[in-house]
Amino acid sequence: MGTMFQRNADVPRSLTVAFLGDSITDNGRYIALMHAYFSEHIPDWDMRLINLGVSSETASGLSEPDHPFPRPCVHERLEAALQASRPDWVVVCYGMNDGIYHPFSEERFAAYKDGMSRLIAQIRGSGAQAIVMTPPPFDVRSVRGEVVSGSSDEGEMPQHLPSYSWKQPYASYDDVLKRYAEWCLSLGEEADAVVNIRDPLLRDMKKMREQDPEYSSGDGIHPNPRGHWVIVKTLLGRMFNITLERMPEHALLADAELPEWFALTLRRHRLLGAAWKEHVGHTNPNKAADALPLAEAMKQGEELQRRIVALAAEYHRMTDTKVSEWNGYPRTDFTVHGREAIVIAPHVPAAGRPWIWRTEFFGAFDYADRALLAQGWHIAYCRLSHMYGCPGAVERMERFREQVRERFALAPQAALFGFSRGGLYAVHYAAAHPERVLALYLDAPVLDIRSWPGGLGQGPGSAAEWEDCLAVYGLTEQTAPQFDGNPLDRLRPIAEAGIPILLISGDQDVEVPLEENAALMAYRMLELGGKTTLIVKPGGGHHPHSLEQPQPIVDFITEAWNGRA
Repeated sequence: MGTMFQRNADVPRSLTVAFLGDSITDNGRYIALMHAYFSEHIPDWDMRLINLGVSSETASGLSEPDHPFPRPCVHERLEAALQASRPDWVVVCYGMNDGIYHPFSEERFAAYKDGMSRLIAQIRGSGAQAIVMTPPPFDVRSVRGEVVSGSSDEGEMPQHLPSYSWKQPYASYDDVLKRYAEWCLSLGEEADAVVNIRDPLLRDMKKMREQDPEYSSGDGIHPNPRGHWVIVKTLLGRMFNITLERMPEHALLADAELPEWFALTLRRHRLLGAAWKEHVGHTNPNKAADALPLAEAMKQGEELQRRIVALAAEYHRMTDTKVSEWNGYPRTDFTVHGREAIVIAPHVPAAGRPWIWRTEFFGAFDYADRALLAQGWHIAYCRLSHMYGCPGAVERMERFREQVRERFALAPQAALFGFSRGGLYAVHYAAAHPERVLALYLDAPVLDIRSWPGGLGQGPGSAAEWEDCLAVYGLTEQTAPQFDGNPLDRLRPIAEAGIPILLISGDQDVEVPLEENAALMAYRMLELGGKTTLIVKPGGGHHPHSLEQPQPIVDFITEAWNGRA
């Protein structure tokens, strides 16, 4: 097999990723946006993204009877594509065309499943990793032409209407794609990873239509630029554990309004995409007439990339920092090596410039945060969601600490607040860098990944998060039970450093059981001679976190600050 598909610090900095798919991939704005992200934020990573999408293509080999030409099938060119691109990872997205815009049919569904399974097997057989994207939704409210109503039984289609096709799709075609997407999500170990783009796109449509009932997500089949941003944001999260919330300005701008570096990124993307598609070959009669020979396109692409990186660095320097207001306080948003970061400043900083470091869930149940902010403390946060405190997360946390101290002249030590899974980050960081931690406030903390999200103890766990957690730690279902790298296993350096710890948990917490996490930490710290206070909330569940009357927390943190050496 090729590169191990793990989304931790060991993700290779040099990687070739090929993308196979239909017209959505052929357009490939999401691929250009991914390339732009790495060019701006992590230019030292050598990310070679190859767009091999072909318009109208399927994995099933099916086609509508009245389609202008028989639809291309990826299996007609797959071997040539893999041999030419020699990828480490292959991202595939099929399904939109595979149901040929008709009501559901078991026969067509079987053809799709067979085509996708063979596609995945051949990719993995070549030594590459197969990453499957679910089909996106069919948005009937955005279709500009005519749709054909009817039931899921094709025989009930009104006889006076022409056949279903991409020009006149079945009005409830999204029901078909939903079943296709559910099947993709059930692939398990057949694929190296499955990326659910359907649900994020649906959530974004719902959000936008709450603001504007007439919002159009595209043409019903092809997402608009906002949809392409949702796709790349989802891919970055699943493939690289890069969680983004803020949409870059260039993602939605018209071509005439784009900053030069992103305009060049799109130019490079189209240049190379056309060259790769024609170099590999395909059966879509609409050829890219202006495609250059691949060698020449790659030469021009390298020249463009040098200009892109230089211009992107200047653009980043000028635009990365955003200043706004948060509950009446100055808020600064910026990025640290591509990760979104936030610092909230008090109106008058306390002497010594103390600060709270939220390791997860910025702004949630922040009674103590706000009370300390009012007393002159800064609040800082870096978005490392879905890394579960793994070594790669700790590495990025230290990079964030270095930058935030330099930019905001904050105290050498921070009070880390670890809520829920934030406990994984807070304790792992404190164990790795005890000299940089003032105190730990851990609220209903996850301290053993086997407890949550694994569900290997009293709690139910969470299957989706467990899969991600295993990946970032490089574990399997077989090796996880013997894992000895949990926060509960790393308490000695924290105890020896004398870091005070405040634990708050409910005794009825089903999701993150007290006995497997906070109570066990308190017991082990007592054995190690550590400084630990445990507050148990009778009848309390996992939520709500913290204390609505946060004075005990505030007192604990200020006492640690006043008592520092």
